[in-house]
Amino acid sequence: MSVSKTILIDERNRPKVLDPISRFHSFFEWNLGGYSLLDKMKMKHPSTKIYYAGKDVEFQRLILQRHPEILPFKEMAYDETILPENHFPWELQRVVTSLIEDSLNFNKDWKKFRQKYKVKSSGFHVVGKDKHLYVHPNAVVYPGVVFDTSGGPILVDEGVKISSFSFLEGPLYIGKSSQIDNARITGGTLIGNNCRIGGEVENSIILDYSNKHHEGFLGHSFVSSWVNLGALSTTSDLKNNYGIVKLKTGDVETNTGTIKFGSMLGPFSKIAIGVMLNTGSVTDIGCNLLDSRVSGYQSPFTWIRSGGHYRLEDFINDTRKIMARRSINLLPFEEEYLRSLYVSLVDIKI
Repeated sequence: MSVSKTILIDERNRPKVLDPISRFHSFFEWNLGGYSLLDKMKMKHPSTKIYYAGKDVEFQRLILQRHPEILPFKEMAYDETILPENHFPWELQRVVTSLIEDSLNFNKDWKKFRQKYKVKSSGFHVVGKDKHLYVHPNAVVYPGVVFDTSGGPILVDEGVKISSFSFLEGPLYIGKSSQIDNARITGGTLIGNNCRIGGEVENSIILDYSNKHHEGFLGHSFVSSWVNLGALSTTSDLKNNYGIVKLKTGDVETNTGTIKFGSMLGPFSKIAIGVMLNTGSVTDIGCNLLDSRVSGYQSPFTWIRSGGHYRLEDFINDTRKIMARRSINLLPFEEEYLRSLYVSLVDIKI
């Protein structure tokens, strides 16, 4: 009789720099190229027992309620332990090609999709090898779109719509039901499900249900779920002195080891029209920023600018409305968690 493998996802000592992008979803839930780490574990080892240890009791409860198949941590020997340290955004940006190749290996249908269209009669253009372009048969690509596969594969998933005059460079993954309008996307980018993307994007990771639908530059950045970047909002991803980018999270500074890194945006954050985000800007969960220039670390639930706070009931009501626009409900246990998180992180009377 075979013995099931046991895996522990251990987030008890999660690096502080990951907190702003890990307060509503754990790193193992992030959609990176069509699959999360959890998806991959289940596909590789269907009979595996997965255990989870959260950074705190409240977050662990959230994860276990969202994934009832995952077991709570207990003191025992595990066959494998997975830590969040391999999911720093600046390191993920370097391995976009590998993540896309994983998707191709996990889903053999991608190679069948490649045979469903004829490049010359489809109205779009391919620079590089046709064999590196994979378009789901239920995706819509308008005439005048240019795909450049010279630098890596491009995967366009089910229900995607790409409008004319978009230039898309591989390696690139566009998640299910996302919409790409008049965009220039380069340098290795992952776009999650149900996103709206326009303007210029370079070497960035955008998780599910986030929008950057208008002109503006998003470069070498990590965008969590349920984020909205207003028209002409722009990130800087290179210092004037070409120095190494360091990220501040509260009183902790983290060296990224790279000169090219833009911003890290936490879930449910909203960046207003025309906002300029300096190199290495970090917004924590639930920020609504209207200042023309943002730099450094913005604490959780910041309203307008540093020092202001999003009112709890307004945040909850706005979150419900935003999620409903994608036909998603904020579940009762998720709302309970967000309320508790707000109380624990915002030092004001509510």
